[in-house]
Amino acid sequence: RKEFSTRTLPAPLVPREAMGGNRELEEGAGLQLDWTKLDKVASKHCDVVPVVVQDSRSGAVLICAYANEAALEATFKQRVACLWSTSRNELWVKGATSGDTLDLDDVFINCEQNSLVYKVTPRRKGACHTKDQYGNTRVSCYYRRVAPTASGSLQLSHAEPVCPECPVPPAPETVNRAALLIAFAAGSVSAALLTAAVLRQRR
Repeated sequence: RKEFSTRTLPAPLVPREAMGGNRELEEGAGLQLDWTKLDKVASKHCDVVPVVVQDSRSGAVLICAYANEAALEATFKQRVACLWSTSRNELWVKGATSGDTLDLDDVFINCEQNSLVYKVTPRRKGACHTKDQYGNTRVSCYYRRVAPTASGSLQLSHAEPVCPECPVPPAPETVNRAALLIAFAAGSVSAALLTAAVLRQRR
């Protein structure tokens, strides 16, 4: 079982690319919350409820989307997370094109029966349609933190869920410290060899 932690990463190794066509929206630091989202959903005249998709192992929230009766039926039938795309107004089987399939473990409903939670196990490491700085599919769609600035405005910062196996480069001070330790160790070995040679000569 892999454990995931959340921490702020150093500058990206490669430029992040926006998968949905809006780089600033998906990767920028400016807050652009879509407060009209529910109005847009209502304009489609599709009967849906919100669905939170959650990793059964880590508890991480992967996606927040919508499902209608057809999507819920397909979810149980296929045993994978199926949602309803409110922008395309069609069934969305997660992973059908990307390969990032989410296998269904369980489904929960809230007290008022107007929202669902899909408990899933990702077949691969990712769930979001965006990529991180290493070119990997992100584990979750929730990869930025919202926090107030000194001026009182709200700003976003990347806080990626990181797998221990991912190639995170060490900080410069860590490299320098390691180099000093190696140099010190090498010097100690050289000194020990020199001392041993002197003692042998005295004998």
